[in-house]
Amino acid sequence: MPMIVIDGSDDKACAAFVKSFSSDFTSIINPGYNIGHGKGMDKGIRMVRTKYAMLFDTDIVMLKSPVAQMLHMMKDDSFGIGWVTEIGRDGYDFGTFGHHKIPIKYLHPYFHIVNVENYKKYKPYIHHGAPCYKTAVDLHDKGKSDLLLQFPGLTGHTTGKGFNWTGQPNEFIQHDFGGTRLLNKKASKLEIPGKWEF
Repeated sequence: MPMIVIDGSDDKACAAFVKSFSSDFTSIINPGYNIGHGKGMDKGIRMVRTKYAMLFDTDIVMLKSPVAQMLHMMKDDSFGIGWVTEIGRDGYDFGTFGHHKIPIKYLHPYFHIVNVENYKKYKPYIHHGAPCYKTAVDLHDKGKSDLLLQFPGLTGHTTGKGFNWTGQPNEFIQHDFGGTRLLNKKASKLEIPGKWEF
């Protein structure tokens, strides 16, 4: 299957290493700076020429492929499928600051599949700690949150704790909370570089 890698490395040695993976089936796109998770996903989705795009963080481990089962659950009008959690209108976990009134369904980006044409009908993914939150709010405001499908085998992060979730192992994807962010912090870098969009 065709693969698009949006390489946000600004280190020449790292960029050269990633570029070595290019092939007839793998396209490597390097903007020359850290484009950020949300902008990278948006750029990649807009390059996809198939009906669906599967997106995943670089710090996941696939223990067992759920892809066939996920695609089987998708309908023509579905936006996407993966782990659906709840956020407030600002993108933070629902209830974090106590000012959220209504939970908004949020398709978490660590591992998910979207219908490419349906993605383009809503606000795009952005540069933010919750890069899909503007999309989730747009779907919510249009009464379309039911187009976000929960895949039963994806129960969220496998480690960590948020305001309304606790990490637990699942059989398909291992995703330890804050993997890349913690590595950046240990290297005295910003956890998520650049100004977030709101």
